[in-house]
Amino acid sequence: MSVRQARWLLFLALALTVPTPMLLVFDALVPPIRYVILAAASLAVALAEGAAGPVPGIILLMAGHAVLYLLLAWLVAWLAARLLRGLTPARRRTAVLGAVGALLFFSLAFALYHTPFGRAPTGNLLGVLT
Repeated sequence: MSVRQARWLLFLALALTVPTPMLLVFDALVPPIRYVILAAASLAVALAEGAAGPVPGIILLMAGHAVLYLLLAWLVAWLAARLLRGLTPARRRTAVLGAVGALLFFSLAFALYHTPFGRAPTGNLLGVLT
């Protein structure tokens, strides 16, 4: 596995699994991809219904969180891939796939996430993204 592939795979895993807090308004702990989904849904509402009232603020809040946490995930993935650069490709692949597997396991096996926008106040990754 190349360093570039390791960086991208780690970034995708972090963006899909790491619980991140929603600042300011809500008590939430969700993965960055959830903010992308909420920003896209808010933008769709604005395009279909108009951007009056709180809609622009909600779009900015969700998009801002998405950008912030995706940038942080990219930075962590970049640093991790840089640290793994000295390993052989086979060992790098083992380390990256192990980390990705651990992230996915914990995000699916435990109720790590808390969201005010779901059916249940806490849940695992499938509960937050569905």
